[in-house]
Amino acid sequence: MVEQIKDKLGRPIRDLRLSVTDRCNFRCDYCMPKEVFGDDFVFLPKNELLTFDEMARIAKVYAELGVKKIRITGGEPLMRRDLDVLIAKLNQIDGIEDIGLTTNGLLLKKHGQKLY
Repeated sequence: MVEQIKDKLGRPIRDLRLSVTDRCNFRCDYCMPKEVFGDDFVFLPKNELLTFDEMARIAKVYAELGVKKIRITGGEPLMRRDLDVLIAKLNQIDGIEDIGLTTNGLLLKKHGQKLY
């Protein structure tokens, strides 16, 4: 059996955060301060983002190490096309008990039903 992953203080790590995009449909000061995200800021090219298969593979490895919960974040994660495909892949991983989504909520009406 694989030993459970722990932080520097010896506490078990049970949560994994997957940031699926750096893009957002808002420019809130909290997440995207102008000092960092000015007019000349360049977001990651799409080909540099992890694929959903890569994210699922990472999540499976962490689940084998004791992670139980996955939090999907961004930017605004609902801006990532076909996010429901990733969620379906994550739902199939043994040991994952909870999948959460951090969103500003604006796109939930458009995409929410597909996420279940």
